[in-house]
Amino acid sequence: MKRLRCKRGQGTIETVFAFIILVILVGAMINVWFWFNNQMVERQVHYNDTRVAAGTGRTPYSNIVTWNYVAEAPTENMIIPR
Repeated sequence: MKRLRCKRGQGTIETVFAFIILVILVGAMINVWFWFNNQMVERQVHYNDTRVAAGTGRTPYSNIVTWNYVAEAPTENMIIPR
């Protein structure tokens, strides 16, 4: 009778340990999920900021590269070719 009681106690302890490990793993997976989500949000905000800056020419490097194109005034021959 005593041996049977010890085996049931051992099974209970093993189940408790397995449940604790399972809870820790699920918690770690949820933390990684939230971290990844926050990283994606931060990257998207940074990406949008750089795209707007690239399109408007308001970057710190925009003073280095200049666009020296001057549009010509349209003439009648340019608009109505003969």
